[in-house]
Amino acid sequence: MMNGMASLQQRQVMAQIEEMIQSNPDYTGVKSELESLNFIPQTDRPEYAVWVQPDLQILVFLRINLGGGYSGYRVASFDEVAPIRR
Repeated sequence: MMNGMASLQQRQVMAQIEEMIQSNPDYTGVKSELESLNFIPQTDRPEYAVWVQPDLQILVFLRINLGGGYSGYRVASFDEVAPIRR
């Protein structure tokens, strides 16, 4: 879990990613933007891609179409996707 300032920055970057993905129908453009924000590709395959920003604990999942666009995406914090174990 992140502290207050880091959490605020995380939410701001997540909103920025959402806007960028919605306004850019081409995966090549999205990929370039993610790289510029220090995201690291964990998986970059023709059918899907997973990018992470470890410092801000953000995950981006994209389902990619054959034509280079994408059919779906999810932007989430690590806390949102990590299972809770006790």
